[in-house]
Amino acid sequence: MPDEPMPASSDGPPPTSPDEPMPAPSDGPPPTSSDEPMPAPSDGPPPASSDLVAELTLLAETLAARDDHGDLSARLAWLIDALILRGQLPASFAALAARVKGTGDRSVVRIATFRDKYAIASAEIDCAARIPLCGARCCSYDVTLSAQDLTERDIPFLVMQPYLLPRENGRCVCMDAGGACTIYERRPGACRAYDCRRDPRVWIDFEGRIPAPRP
Repeated sequence: MPDEPMPASSDGPPPTSPDEPMPAPSDGPPPTSSDEPMPAPSDGPPPASSDLVAELTLLAETLAARDDHGDLSARLAWLIDALILRGQLPASFAALAARVKGTGDRSVVRIATFRDKYAIASAEIDCAARIPLCGARCCSYDVTLSAQDLTERDIPFLVMQPYLLPRENGRCVCMDAGGACTIYERRPGACRAYDCRRDPRVWIDFEGRIPAPRP
């Protein structure tokens, strides 16, 4: 008689074929395919509330209509951009941010770094004799004051553009009607260090006393 197959043992797992995959261990996660999509990331921050959107819109439109507060305009534009990137503001706000960025002058404080203006050697130039030729052109340039100038408290500066020496009609406010400097002994370091002799904006030929054409 042919041999009958042996029954499976009741106290162990059934035999498996060598071609069948091994079952996953019961105490671990089920196997996953590398082609399966990764689980979606957790939700980002919630959209901004309607009240916040309304306030940002009003603030942005107000700043965009003004020609000052440039620093605030730049910060608000950055905030709007950040909220758009985080998905908390609609992309349509980008146009409003662009309007805000394009308006307003930056409120930059400029200050000269001269430690002691009285120690600066000035060029020996016969300014009084040359003013009728050059028109005191150097006195139309921007001059930034130093901390020393400010502590002396008798040299004016522009409040909206600190700390620039003010000008009226393109000329320094410290000039008198004849073109002379009324604060010459206390003049800023930039004025003391300036040498017009090789400045093509002033002279074509300094020694020949030929001034440059006026702009």
